Amino acid sequence: MGVTIRDIAQELGINISTVSRCLNNSPQVSEKTRIKVLSTARHLGYRRDARAQALRTGKSGIVGVVVGDIVNPFFAQLADQIEKKARALDLRIMICNGGEDPLKQEQAVAALLEQHVDGLLLTPAGSPTSVLRSYVAEIPTVAIDRSLEAENVDTVVADDAQAVTELMQYLKNGDYTSAVVISGPYTTSTGRIRQRLLQQGLSEIGVKTRTVNIAYQEESGEKAIVEFIQEGVPDLVLCASGVITLGVIEGLRSRGIRAGVDVDIVTFDRLAWLSAAIPAVITIDTKITEMADLGMQILQQRIAGYTGAPLIKTVTSQLVLPETSTTENSW
Repeated sequence: MGVTIRDIAQELGINISTVSRCLNNSPQVSEKTRIKVLSTARHLGYRRDARAQALRTGKSGIVGVVVGDIVNPFFAQLADQIEKKARALDLRIMICNGGEDPLKQEQAVAALLEQHVDGLLLTPAGSPTSVLRSYVAEIPTVAIDRSLEAENVDTVVADDAQAVTELMQYLKNGDYTSAVVISGPYTTSTGRIRQRLLQQGLSEIGVKTRTVNIAYQEESGEKAIVEFIQEGVPDLVLCASGVITLGVIEGLRSRGIRAGVDVDIVTFDRLAWLSAAIPAVITIDTKITEMADLGMQILQQRIAGYTGAPLIKTVTSQLVLPETSTTENSW
């Protein structure tokens, strides 16, 4: 049998209730006592039993997170921000990789439910399976970054419309005549919406545009741009995500074309490596930190028992221009 809170209490000569409050970061105990209890717990090898806690309280204190694809830098950053917010709320997270596959997402959610998670943060990979729909109905769920098709759940997404409008105001002052839009899968809300916004905006400023929907993967971005430039090199390439942009950069490089020099690049998602790789990149920042904070806040309310109508919350994206293009860093 493992170490229990009773063992910690006996070691320190204090009440079990005091140990419990310290382990749960209760404000009712002093910082000195909390540090002493936590130090003793580590020394004795105490490990919290999430299953026992779930049976006793009905809550495990664990939140499940299923991201689109963990190799995508955007989702790695999103998961990191979710974990930081969860820690501030005294919650723990379990992260699963959805692999941009609805069936894999279903399996990931099933695994999390088996671990008695209190709620889910889910980035939908596309049309959910019928089983995934049933899982979502069982547990508090917040769809984050993308909406969950045909499901009545809380949702936190980026609102890109204003940033795209500002982007077009900026681009129309340039000498652009041709563009390529490489968007995500049409089965995802981000793929559909970003494609529509970009196509419409480019049409309004008179730029001839070719468009394709591809997977949110580096290799898909590389393949797409190589195919496009066989029919002519565009003045501008607009990518629906940072991971697609990474593939586009490689595809252009393989053909001796300099991204940001010979061809201007626009990308969604403000990822640190992008501006380092291409100082001239134009970015639509989808505010990852704000989405993570808002998603966790809503999920915490649901876990606590809030039963109001589903919430649809948006975080306004921001256009960030290259420093060489403007004295300001963003519009």
